[in-house]
Amino acid sequence: MHRMLKARSLCFALGLALFPLAATLPAQAPQWKAFSSSADGFRASFPTEPEVSKDSVPVGSETFELHSYVAEVGNTALYIAVCDYGPKGAAGDPATLLASAKDGAVSHMSAHILTEKKITLDSSPGVEFEAESDKLHIAARMYIAGGVLFQTMVASPLNEKYADTARFLDSLQLIPRPHTEAAAAPPPPAADWKPYPYPADGFSASFPSQPQFDKQNIATDAGPVEYHSYTVEVASTALIAGVTNFGPSLAGKDPDKILQGAKNGAVTNSKGRLVSEKAITLGVNHGIEFVIDSDSARVTARVYLVGTSIYEVIVASPSQSNYADATRFLDSLQLIDRVGK
Repeated sequence: MHRMLKARSLCFALGLALFPLAATLPAQAPQWKAFSSSADGFRASFPTEPEVSKDSVPVGSETFELHSYVAEVGNTALYIAVCDYGPKGAAGDPATLLASAKDGAVSHMSAHILTEKKITLDSSPGVEFEAESDKLHIAARMYIAGGVLFQTMVASPLNEKYADTARFLDSLQLIPRPHTEAAAAPPPPAADWKPYPYPADGFSASFPSQPQFDKQNIATDAGPVEYHSYTVEVASTALIAGVTNFGPSLAGKDPDKILQGAKNGAVTNSKGRLVSEKAITLGVNHGIEFVIDSDSARVTARVYLVGTSIYEVIVASPSQSNYADATRFLDSLQLIDRVGK
């Protein structure tokens, strides 16, 4: 489970391809004013009215919408960006999301890190860093709140640090986003539930639509293994079935200890609180069912050890909400004969 969450969250690195370079403008006396966007859930101060834009950013096999707010003062650009990763981001590890976003930004600008440290904004984890390229000095702060990435950046010409950098970075405040306040995530009326068999991975599960397949190579103590996931998003909820074949590294080991390790890793990785757990079975195979609540998500999971493979079915919903068809999905997992293995 915890390896799955890490694997999913690694997909969400922002390239920041839209980051603008400041043009040379005549010097003006800045008139700092508060600016807010309730739709994107933030408030900040800018020296001039920011230019607002929306762009699609490809991330792995998916595309997310990036909202940017940019003001230019002389040769310096002040930048705030918001990217909502949806339920997959809410279920992912904030530290991994932040590291991916930071690395993507630095790589895109061909820069190198000078300093970095962990920070928080309210209770939301973040990272602050400075970086330089051959032309620019970048000061940035990034935060993850409820699966949404908030970024503040100041980009100035090299060796010309902007005097009000701290003033701008300190001004960011998170405010409620009205469109994320829904308390429940029911399936759409037109959902067409049916079983989807996957003989190559030895299971069948029911989904309300065609799942999206993803394959990841995961590093483990026993060497790299391949994780296969099948995901459907319904409103703000993600339904995930996953399979990992660990091979001989699990042979002969206590299945209950392996399952407890998976559960404990999931709790640690999500920085959540274990709400409940119980032992279950799938045929003769040992399993565990558990619920984790974090600040951003509720995760209900069933994990089974079948031979040397771990099967998992997961429902990841916004915090304080319950997906109406969670049990229907979790109950649908069936083992079938593997083909081609």
